[in-house]
Amino acid sequence: MAEIATPVQVIANALLLGGVYALIAAGFNVIYGVMDVINCAQADMMMIAMYIGFWMFELYGAHPLLATFIAVPLLFAVGMLTQRVVIDRLLGAPLFIQAIATIGLGYAIQNLALLFWREDYRMIWTEYTTSTIDVGFISLSFPRLVAFASSLLIIAILYFILTKTDFGRIIRATSQNREAAMLMGINVKRVYAIVFGIGVACAGIAGVLTSTFYYIYPTVGSVFLLRMFVVVVLGGCGNVLASIAGGLIVGFSEGVGAFVLSPSWKEAIYMAVFLIVLAIKPTGIFGEKKV
Repeated sequence: MAEIATPVQVIANALLLGGVYALIAAGFNVIYGVMDVINCAQADMMMIAMYIGFWMFELYGAHPLLATFIAVPLLFAVGMLTQRVVIDRLLGAPLFIQAIATIGLGYAIQNLALLFWREDYRMIWTEYTTSTIDVGFISLSFPRLVAFASSLLIIAILYFILTKTDFGRIIRATSQNREAAMLMGINVKRVYAIVFGIGVACAGIAGVLTSTFYYIYPTVGSVFLLRMFVVVVLGGCGNVLASIAGGLIVGFSEGVGAFVLSPSWKEAIYMAVFLIVLAIKPTGIFGEKKV
């Protein structure tokens, strides 16, 4: 039993982290699926939420997950403001211009974080941080398990809003034909601002969840940025539910690669899987789909 416990433990931990990757990518997919905008600052906005969780714990002793109640509305507002001030001027521009502009936005956020909090690595240490739950012959990190379950729940809620509510129908109508939506009386600019706010708020939730078990520093977003893109493309660009499959594949590949070969190989392994999938199906596993 002990021989299989370790690899099963590694795979389980990797899949749990893949759930967080899926949530970051789901927020990106909502924005891209509706607005055709690439937000390369998504992971840096996640970093802001990680710091909110850290400082709430450090200054007030609050449980890090309570930061969700501040981070989500704050990041939603930041997203709406970003859409109005920056993104609105990039609508219809070539994707590489959108990418460069949002990369610049991400660097600006990183440098502000460096200015205020320096490049120190920080970590939230509580009993919750190291708590585990036994499942059969393995022990799962409780913070990672909560992050995984919460990520799936948020994605399910997001999918429900997009497909089963009147507001979701307005979003999908705007996504399919902007001009027709305007003729029907839909305030497209407001829809875009709300959608961008929702996408960034997803990064905020992911940031709070991740802050309970991951180091926090100003450039931590760069760790998640490449993985987010790989998850998005693997699952299928603009497809919210496909983010789950992409996240689990990247998490599994990363964890197993690090265990079987070496931690230094984990990026190479999930990139190899990414290239193989693209060679077989260039539009991703579930194909490109607008939300």
